[in-house]
Amino acid sequence: MALLALLLQVIAIKAPIGDSDDLRRALFVYSYLLLLVFVAVNFSRPGIAIIGFGLLLNFIAILANQGWMPITEETLLRSGPLPSDAVLGEWVPGTKDILLHRSDVHLFGLTDRLYWDPISSVVRAFSVGDVVIVAGVLITLVELFLPRIKEEPLQPPNGAPAQP
Repeated sequence: MALLALLLQVIAIKAPIGDSDDLRRALFVYSYLLLLVFVAVNFSRPGIAIIGFGLLLNFIAILANQGWMPITEETLLRSGPLPSDAVLGEWVPGTKDILLHRSDVHLFGLTDRLYWDPISSVVRAFSVGDVVIVAGVLITLVELFLPRIKEEPLQPPNGAPAQP
């Protein structure tokens, strides 16, 4: 389910599916719904629950801003050059973002407004939700790959069973 959701995001961002943003936006929103269902099914895992919280923060920002994650021109410029195909009020091609004036952004604190020196040509800015998601992924990886510490009953030195 999570892989299908991520595939929907890749299609929404990268596929040549025409000029209309409606299909891209719908794929993006549905991908979040699938990811949140995946989290609900796996909520007992602490890392997955944290990932879910980050996804929820991002999803709230996306729903409040026309089905895209808003980014401002100032944030884009701080993280690198403005893409030549970026148009104010429209989807930024090749991203999950819509370029908006700061005054047009709803729930600015949850949007792609954080950055540091360009991480890569793909990741230019990120949100608080993204930070939470990364923390959840790290916790999940630690949980999956570190050996589990199992309590063994202590044995007395003479081989007799331990007393409760």
